[in-house]
Amino acid sequence: MMKEWLSHYGYLLIVLVAVTIGAAVIFFFAAKAYSKHNALYKAQEAEMRRLLALKEKYMDFSQETLACADEGEILEGVVLSYQLRLQKDENPEKAFALMDEKKQNLYVLDVFCADADVAVFFSENGKIVKDRILPALSMIGMEDFSHRLKFIYDMYDEDNEEVSYSESKTKIMNEFISDNNILGKIKSEGAKYIKNNFSAVKN
Repeated sequence: MMKEWLSHYGYLLIVLVAVTIGAAVIFFFAAKAYSKHNALYKAQEAEMRRLLALKEKYMDFSQETLACADEGEILEGVVLSYQLRLQKDENPEKAFALMDEKKQNLYVLDVFCADADVAVFFSENGKIVKDRILPALSMIGMEDFSHRLKFIYDMYDEDNEEVSYSESKTKIMNEFISDNNILGKIKSEGAKYIKNNFSAVKN
């Protein structure tokens, strides 16, 4: 009986198994996609809350604010207060150009830290931002790194025909930045500069 049923309807069993497996695979990937989407949403929500907290803390920051703040957040918080004011201007780029150089330098240092990749920084930002990174580093006492980074700056300078682009040197620079916690040092030295030059950098 079973043998006869299989001979006539065995293909249905095969189809049923295939459908079951297919449904299981779809469910697996759907669950995986949902989990990934949920994790991304939570990460974005956490970042929004973090930025909102920084905004409330630094919108009108004082010396007391800086004295009690985590050194790793001061540069970002102060620059965020600049950014919020620039966004309200009808011409943010012109407003940035009119900012005091010290504030411009801090702004550029924060952009460099946020990009976290020299290729991204030098290829995706405008000339007015890129041209300030070396003096910005020198301003906070990181002349050695400023001199080291100049080669990469020259590499991305369209007017400099003496230095050719090198992906390997870009990679080496990113590795150096990572291995030596350069971004952490920029934030730390930037925070010290802000504290020591409060009246000059106040928003």
